[in-house]
Amino acid sequence: MSTTESSAVLTGHSRHRSWPAHWPLTALTVGYPLWWLLGLASFMPAVAAAVMVVQLRRRGGVRLPRGFGWYGAFLVWVVLSVAAQSTIAPGAVPDAGGVGRLIVWAFGLAMYLSCGVAVVWVLSHDRRELPFVTVAIAVGWIYVWATLGGVAGMLTPNLGLRSLLELVLPRGFTANGFVRSLIHPGLADIQTVLGRAEARPKAPFRYANTWGSAIALSLPFLLVGWLRSTRRWQRLAVAPVVLVSLVPIVYSLNRGLWACLAFGVLYVVVVLARRGRFGALVAAAVLLGIAAVAFVASPLGDLVGERFANQHSNDRREQLLIDTVSATVNASPVIGFGGTRDVQGSFASIAGGSTPDCPACGVPPLGTQGHLWMLIFSHGLVGAAFFLLFLLIALVHAARSLTLPAELGTLVILFFLIQMFVYDTLGLPLMIVFVAAGLAWRDGRATGPPGSPRDLLAAVRRHRTQLVVMGLAGLAAGLGAGFLAPREFVATQYVMLIETPTHLPLALEARAPRRITVDTEASLLVAQQTLARVVPSVEGQEELRARLRISAVPSSDVLVVSLRGPDAAALGPTLDAVTQAYLETRSAYLSTRQGRVLATLYGRLADLTEETGTTDSPEIAEVVEAIDDNLLTPTQAGEAIRRDAATEVPRELPMFGASGLGIGLIVGLATGATSRSARKSSL
Repeated sequence: MSTTESSAVLTGHSRHRSWPAHWPLTALTVGYPLWWLLGLASFMPAVAAAVMVVQLRRRGGVRLPRGFGWYGAFLVWVVLSVAAQSTIAPGAVPDAGGVGRLIVWAFGLAMYLSCGVAVVWVLSHDRRELPFVTVAIAVGWIYVWATLGGVAGMLTPNLGLRSLLELVLPRGFTANGFVRSLIHPGLADIQTVLGRAEARPKAPFRYANTWGSAIALSLPFLLVGWLRSTRRWQRLAVAPVVLVSLVPIVYSLNRGLWACLAFGVLYVVVVLARRGRFGALVAAAVLLGIAAVAFVASPLGDLVGERFANQHSNDRREQLLIDTVSATVNASPVIGFGGTRDVQGSFASIAGGSTPDCPACGVPPLGTQGHLWMLIFSHGLVGAAFFLLFLLIALVHAARSLTLPAELGTLVILFFLIQMFVYDTLGLPLMIVFVAAGLAWRDGRATGPPGSPRDLLAAVRRHRTQLVVMGLAGLAAGLGAGFLAPREFVATQYVMLIETPTHLPLALEARAPRRITVDTEASLLVAQQTLARVVPSVEGQEELRARLRISAVPSSDVLVVSLRGPDAAALGPTLDAVTQAYLETRSAYLSTRQGRVLATLYGRLADLTEETGTTDSPEIAEVVEAIDDNLLTPTQAGEAIRRDAATEVPRELPMFGASGLGIGLIVGLATGATSRSARKSSL
């Protein structure tokens, strides 16, 4: 650090010595249970970051980590992605969004800005102002609160709580599902992971998986910081806190958390071996062996085994991530959709969805169940690449150093890389990762000097001509592509299905037929035998099938049939023809099946009459009743109850324009960097 910078730091420190530099982070972590009860916990990382910004402005000497430009580019991409708020994602509920989506986008932007501030804040304070142990102690409090919250969630999972913010905000605001998840304190999520209702602790966080993420990321800080604390009670508290935490860790059924802890053990072994501390390595191995034997012999071992035997959530996660990536690639690969989207129906049925009796029947939104998928879906493939590049640079920088802060930073970043496939870490968990990266960067300054905001702004100014020209060109090209896209219209028909009759008397059949569902009806609607009634040629049927979209009103027997095409006038008649063809195909099938059943019943009646020599036996009466029931049963499949007029599909001009602008900025930056490199080489 230069003399000028040192004097600035000392001057700033003397002016504000009553407020230690670490107080924003300490207030966030030590007071986290209070913020949780007040309904403010989800917003406090942004509040703490705002205070950090004030501190940085007062003290000066702001430093940026090397490679921070990639994170700056990612933040630009987050801003650009707001233009895709109204873009309809394939497989998602086709609505235009609204204020709710803007809230989700704004919350994400605030959290990403807060994380960027956190890493700059740590790097800009020297070790005297912001000691490593002080930061580690502050973050270690999160592990303590997660342990206590986990125990409370196990003991009283159904305890009803309402935060202060939840009580004072208008009902219309708190009714929003996303807002309620931010401000409503809950102790546990009740889920049927093992086939029975189980309480998965989550306090003081929004979800059980967020709890697992936070407790894994904060454990290294607890072990490093609290064991080096000058307060004796903190050093003594580490062992009991960790032992108590094992119970909610197991009962949380968090495989991602377990994977992090197992990897952490391997990492510690590697670090001890690299340092040549073989005595400590042997002692650790003995302790781990004893702990493993005790664990397997306890009921906790059985619970872990049961969890790995019940991995039914894997299929749903796999299908969700496939749909997430596919929707992004096909509809908005550059900037994503600016946030998550609710899935149309469920993976079990197009009419599926959450109900009070079956909350797990719904599907998590597209862009969830893993921070990586959130990045891809919300901010596109390009935005996700920028974020991951910055994180990989941080990991490489931390791994080069052998100091304790760098090793802690390496472990925490590796934990995040494990978690990003299964956990949504936006919020405090992600801020913990960036704090760890900042500590590693600060401790390894000798491997590369940090930059400054002026350096970053100077780099932007050097290329401003290329950025402006190519950005505007990209914007124009994107808008042009949107305008030149063929006009499309969509018409929608609602079909009420009549419950399909079985036409089978119970006494005459060994088993009932498989019930025909809304999903089988949807398959029949686009089947060859249906579409052949509308379009004779196979090519025409394929083209018509590609333009049809079949969904259903959740938890109902109402099919929603949508047809897209360039000719608005032709959509209505074509849709009517498709619907009528489906109803005729289904009715013909029902009539045929009814005829077969009646033939069987008449044959059975003749056999019984011949065997008994009478027409008045109970068996004959049962067959006669079945014949009457079948004769009176209608073969109507359903009816079209409403058809909406064809409307034009929005051209998605904001999404096209923002995507073009983003691509133009990348090209402009690359062009400027290439020309500058060429000038240097010519000299």
